[in-house]
Amino acid sequence: MNQPDSSGAQKDSSAHEEARAQPAQAPRGRGLAAALRDLGANLRAALVLALFRPCTAQLLRANGAQLLLLFVLDLLLAVAYDLYSVGWSAGHFDVLAFPAVSFWALPLLLSAGLVGAIRAQSALAMPLATAGFSLACWQSLAAYVLAWAADLWSPIDRQYPILSWVPPIWMALAFGRCAVRLDAPVVARWRSGVFVLAAALALTPQVVVDPASRLWSAESNAESEAATGPDAPQSEQTLYSQFGLLEDALEAVTPGQAGVTELFTISFGGDGTQDVFLREAVGADAVMADVFDSGAHSIVLANSQAHPQEQPFATVSSLQRALATVAERMNGDEDVLALFITSHGTADHHLIVSLPPFTLEDLTPERLRDLLDDSGIRYRVIIISACFSGAFIAPLAGPDTMVITASGADRASFGCRDGAEWTDFGRAYFGEALMQAASFEGAFRIANRRIAERESEQRLAPSMPQISVGDGIREHLLRLETRRGGRILFATRSRNDQLR
Repeated sequence: MNQPDSSGAQKDSSAHEEARAQPAQAPRGRGLAAALRDLGANLRAALVLALFRPCTAQLLRANGAQLLLLFVLDLLLAVAYDLYSVGWSAGHFDVLAFPAVSFWALPLLLSAGLVGAIRAQSALAMPLATAGFSLACWQSLAAYVLAWAADLWSPIDRQYPILSWVPPIWMALAFGRCAVRLDAPVVARWRSGVFVLAAALALTPQVVVDPASRLWSAESNAESEAATGPDAPQSEQTLYSQFGLLEDALEAVTPGQAGVTELFTISFGGDGTQDVFLREAVGADAVMADVFDSGAHSIVLANSQAHPQEQPFATVSSLQRALATVAERMNGDEDVLALFITSHGTADHHLIVSLPPFTLEDLTPERLRDLLDDSGIRYRVIIISACFSGAFIAPLAGPDTMVITASGADRASFGCRDGAEWTDFGRAYFGEALMQAASFEGAFRIANRRIAERESEQRLAPSMPQISVGDGIREHLLRLETRRGGRILFATRSRNDQLR
């Protein structure tokens, strides 16, 4: 009898293993449509991997052309998000950022090669690299959707530094599992090592690459020079110019006219890291000036990293000086102060006062109440546009005070997006309702209704704007608000009202 050839059997077995690991090869010359179908197949296979489900090399269309297409797709996703974030007209293509934004591909290729060598299945290197590139595209998409959601919903924005790690860590774990289990599991003694190697290399770009690198960047050479030049927030020129800006703003406040109830306004944009607060402070000042003829009695304090010399810095000290100046120029028994504050608010009820690199004191309800009481100003309208601002109602309320807040004490408000003209509350209250009502209380009723409708349409958690009106200030404001013939829409506390 012929004896079986054991060496031939081993060769056949080895060939069978390699054939099983090798994905189906596409016929040449199939064209772009076929390449895009293969791209879709790879992305679908990556979704299976992202769900930690079994996946074989046969589900992947692994070849050099697909690696290139996946690489380009990831770059296109990056450019699309940059255009959303920066804007077409405000940016330029930064070729120097290319190494940083494309670095992710090198660790994945290295990982695929090393895993193939460790598993003694070199044919697995290409499918594993294809799986890694496909997972990278899904990771990028998830990261950009998360960043977009953080722009729209403040609960996500507050947790974004932690949440931003979820997509890369998830992708790294999925890639590590793929490296261990693609086609056949790794032998037990190598399993942990292969998993850690693959996952660590997939996660490396998130640690070593500057996340601020953008292919479409807002930074021009001139802006880079300005960031360290004489107009930068941290420059000596900016610092010393603030004394003059504040003095000029205070000097411009004219005294009130005896016998006439007039409005004096202070607008305070606290957080300088986003220019929406600067714009809102300036916009609210302009609206109140138009409605109540308060232009000669107004001060704007606002922080801005991009425009640090546009307004005097908004600090607790500058607010204290502004209140003292207004108190001197007002007729205390006649005139009314409208103080508008816009910024980010925290869950522990601080209004953020920020302008890096300076360290500034935040505003708390107690600190703000002390500043107002020390000023001696009797009649006050205080409007606060910030998350959790309802916590300021009780400390500031009084018979001669009206307090309006954008949200409840345990609620977020929305719209704090860089580049926006208004927050959602500011747009509804100042941009729309106050011009229509010519009444602080009436504008609240209109704005509150519109905010509730918009939040319902967008399926956002209700921000629940708040209002407290003392009997003394309500009667006193009649003289101010009817003086120019505006419509009076005072809200009443019937069950049909949406006041809270």
